[in-house]
Amino acid sequence: MIVCKFGGTSVGDAPAIGRLVEIVRARVPEQPLVVVSALSGVTDALLALPGLPEDLRGTTVRRMMDRHLEVAAALGLRDVEPALREEAAVLEQTLAAVAPGAATPEALDRVSGTGERWSSRLVVAALAAAGVEAVWVDARPVVRTDDRFTRASPERAGLSARAAHAFRPPLAAGRVPVTQGFLGSTADGRPTTLGRGGSDFTATLLGAALGADRVEIWTDVDGIMTADPRLVPEALVLPVASHLEAAELAAFGAKVLHPATQAPLVEAGVPCVVLNSFAPDRPGTTIVAGLHPTAEWASPVRAISWKPGVTVLNIRSGKMLGASGFVLRVFEVFDHHGVSVDVLATSEVNISLTVEEPAPVTALCHDLEAFGDVTVYPSRAIVAVIGIDLRGTRGLAARIFRAVQHINVEVISQGASEINVTFVVREEDGAEAVRALHREFFGNGAHG
Repeated sequence: MIVCKFGGTSVGDAPAIGRLVEIVRARVPEQPLVVVSALSGVTDALLALPGLPEDLRGTTVRRMMDRHLEVAAALGLRDVEPALREEAAVLEQTLAAVAPGAATPEALDRVSGTGERWSSRLVVAALAAAGVEAVWVDARPVVRTDDRFTRASPERAGLSARAAHAFRPPLAAGRVPVTQGFLGSTADGRPTTLGRGGSDFTATLLGAALGADRVEIWTDVDGIMTADPRLVPEALVLPVASHLEAAELAAFGAKVLHPATQAPLVEAGVPCVVLNSFAPDRPGTTIVAGLHPTAEWASPVRAISWKPGVTVLNIRSGKMLGASGFVLRVFEVFDHHGVSVDVLATSEVNISLTVEEPAPVTALCHDLEAFGDVTVYPSRAIVAVIGIDLRGTRGLAARIFRAVQHINVEVISQGASEINVTFVVREEDGAEAVRALHREFFGNGAHG
């Protein structure tokens, strides 16, 4: 069996769902399990709902409902409306219990999960209308999580048994199960979500738990690319990538995959293929565990990624000199606030590190001031150069920083990973840094 995950743009409207149907129909002999995201833009709209005045909430829900009904009508689906309205009714009940602007993380998860339930109802109906026997499966009791609402972590223990119980019977009967990405639930049944982009994570968790032959991630680009094609139109597609490269690219801003996707597949030895639902005949990128692919071009660099919306926190303290455990105590502050750090650079009396917006910067600074002087640099971007054996390639750092010599580089980090050189620039300089590096290592799209 295989897992086919379709992102928001791949289910964004009636033509997109029509393409999904044809992709799945061609894979029926391989026993596909379909995982879907919400229609593009729906999750953002749902997350904004609790902050709206009560009189605007109903209007917004009806507008979203109408969008789904219009997609159903364009696909000729006549029997799906009751299921869509049932999900909308649950949403309205949840909103009725939340005062404007006072939603708890738990309430946000109950609201934001509606998009995937709507889209999965549409996909089941569209497959059935095309003659593909499909069945709707609720992902929430299968993907058990902790109770960190809006960013829950899945509990891997028991997942294989729960997934087999939910999906093996329909697969064995020749039916196509359709389920939701992004969604989970606590042990006592309260709905959770895996964080933004978590549908990829759902797909790889289920693929690993079920021992799939492969996991297909269907998106709106041709695969993992040497740079974001919106910034670099001449960016190239990587035919093959290692899971390490894919994980690094995702962690540092590449939108093709969720950063957590690769770990379950590596453990289970399941390959992943990133494909374009708008051009399904293109080969995409195959991600293989443990592989160091041969470079398709002379340079060891494989891709350039970037992440805007970053804040740098600089801690300067004489207490660091010769003090054991100082960095540990600093990181305990971030752990207390549930904030992860992307980039870290240290000297004898200084620590610079980055957090993603919207981190609780004020609260972090309050606690960090116990260690020394804290300076905040908002509106920064991380630029990451990903490749093969970068740490062992002579002259590479010179090429990187020569390419961006016209841009002020504020923080540099290398050494933790042999496949990643990372630095921080002002956010307004990030896109130009990516373009300059791509010209340096890939020319104008030519291998060389």
